[in-house]
Amino acid sequence: MKTDIFVAPRASRSTRNLSERSRARTYVETGAFRPYGGASQKVKFDSLGEFDAFVTTSAIYSVADMVEQPSSIEYVDAEGRSRHKVIDQVYIFADGTKVGAEVKPAARAKAQNLEEQLSFVAAAMPPEFAETLVLITEENYDQWEALNARRLLAYRREDDPEAASIIAGLAAELELPVKIRDLIARAAIGGRAWPEVFKAIYAGVLRPLEDGIIDLEMLVEGGSK
Repeated sequence: MKTDIFVAPRASRSTRNLSERSRARTYVETGAFRPYGGASQKVKFDSLGEFDAFVTTSAIYSVADMVEQPSSIEYVDAEGRSRHKVIDQVYIFADGTKVGAEVKPAARAKAQNLEEQLSFVAAAMPPEFAETLVLITEENYDQWEALNARRLLAYRREDDPEAASIIAGLAAELELPVKIRDLIARAAIGGRAWPEVFKAIYAGVLRPLEDGIIDLEMLVEGGSK
């Protein structure tokens, strides 16, 4: 009988000590991220908003790696004063592009005129740090997208090539839309099917007929249709 050996995720690469006991924010930590498709990496988030920005970005784009709370950037503000800024996240995409991201609630970002501040930070960023800097708020995605993306991150932690192949084969044979519940029944592989159906949707192998929370009643069709 094969015994799975637990391997702890690699330590967080954050340059800041994010306290788990803070009452002022929601602290989130995950070990489900696999940079470059390799070993699990512990990632810490200063807020649920940062976590949702990460999972939705990773769900939509080919993120090879993401470093949270990287080294600070020294910049000169609008008044000519020297300042330091630790941005929230730096994404490295599969094509090598690096993008810095600052994550804030939309109301706070507007009140702080954050876009102007970030323009000065972006101007001071070394090319090797990131090519551009963007602001992400909850207005950049719907809540259902974040909820789906949270589950996708967890499912991507484990690979099941056999189950994925079965789901892909069924998707290719679909002539009419089918409920996910019925597709799983056709797969006849029990609980192994659900994570692979979920991943197949994001891979374009299956396509939902409507946007929303992915559940057993959702209608899907083959991605090639």
